[in-house]
Amino acid sequence: MFRRALGFCLLFALLKLGGAAATTGLIALLCLWALLGKRQALEALALMVVVKSLNPSLYAYSAAFGPLCVALTLLAGLRILLTAGFRGLKPLPPILAFCLVVALLGAARDNPNWDVSAMKLFMFGYGGATLLAGFASLNDRDAERMASWLINITATVILLSLAALPFKGIAYGGFNGFRGILGHPQTLGPVLAPITCWILAGMLFHKGSRLVIPVAISLVLIAMMILSQARTSVVAMALSLCATFLVAAVRKKTFTGFRLGRSLGLSMAVLMISAVSLSASPGLRNTLTNFVFKYHSKTLDKALSSRSEGVAAQWNNFLEHPWAGNGFGVYADGVFPSGVVRVMGIPISAPVEKGFMPTAVLEETGVIGTLSLFYLLASMARRVIRIGDPRWMAMFFACLFVNVGEMVFFSLGGIGLYFWLLMGLCTRMGTADAIKLSNPSRRITTPIPITSPAPISTGI
Repeated sequence: MFRRALGFCLLFALLKLGGAAATTGLIALLCLWALLGKRQALEALALMVVVKSLNPSLYAYSAAFGPLCVALTLLAGLRILLTAGFRGLKPLPPILAFCLVVALLGAARDNPNWDVSAMKLFMFGYGGATLLAGFASLNDRDAERMASWLINITATVILLSLAALPFKGIAYGGFNGFRGILGHPQTLGPVLAPITCWILAGMLFHKGSRLVIPVAISLVLIAMMILSQARTSVVAMALSLCATFLVAAVRKKTFTGFRLGRSLGLSMAVLMISAVSLSASPGLRNTLTNFVFKYHSKTLDKALSSRSEGVAAQWNNFLEHPWAGNGFGVYADGVFPSGVVRVMGIPISAPVEKGFMPTAVLEETGVIGTLSLFYLLASMARRVIRIGDPRWMAMFFACLFVNVGEMVFFSLGGIGLYFWLLMGLCTRMGTADAIKLSNPSRRITTPIPITSPAPISTGI
């Protein structure tokens, strides 16, 4: 299954040797690849988002790279949405309803950056609909191939990041945290969280799964997250596993492979081993202390100030416009610290960094928009929960919970696309298993026949 990862490693090596011409040429080729089919369009988007996020000390990009990525996104969407059929269009009403509600809210108030909001809303709605429709319309064989494609791409990121670890100028590049072959530590850490949760959920909650290899892989991935100093990734991992445990414990009839005693016993063993290791190793205690209290902060309040100050500001802005919000994807004061990039007057980039997603959504869309978003999330979660497999549910929850510190849910022009690809995959696997469970006499290919997890590997 992981032979494809070696191919991706070779591809990334060629991109390094070829410079800006190679990365630009690859996106051009992916535009053609995306036209061949729905699975190929999804594969092209997955490879594109990783190439866009690569370490700038290793890879170069031309002026044409960004526009080509936008073209690829549009082409992939057309290829999927025009051929998705009823099965593919079925998951779209919740995301279309959210976009309609937010558009009406924006029209009802004076927004000096209305064009930025409109473009961001379009890209989110178009991209999200593309992915939901794309995965829902895949047949079972293509769904398996897409799962393998995403897993192997993530495995490549992990392997090459580990290979870069001895070279501090590359692996750290002036940052306090480990970034590997990606552009920022706050990208690498969250990217590792979903696959780590997938492995850990298989080990903790899934009947019959092995322990030795998953434990070793999980320790490596957790160590990489700690080195990245991306606290969001560890918080997302913990919240995801807790949410998965609660859902599986409540819905025991759906999760037939879930064993309560196994999960509790292994969790207690992990906690005890961790406590003993911390008490016996001053170096480990120092590493974890630096992880929690990064930037040399002395207290927990100071350590969390980078998020808490933003959350407080977002909450105060929400209270000023509690129903309709201040505008989708913009700052309440109308100022973008990184500026707005326009091509022929059309905004193509206006980055915002808001961190905590709940207060950011309330600030931007108010109570009405937040309720419509909850409807979207609930519809997606329902499709995943029907799978009865805690691994896919843990991966889905991890993709959501990374937004407690790095709000990337709406950034489908950036690394948010990666998490949406994984969430789309989780909804597809859930759909396949739901069909099998509701009609046992119908033969259907198991989405991804893995019982022993192996190493797997942020825009408008």
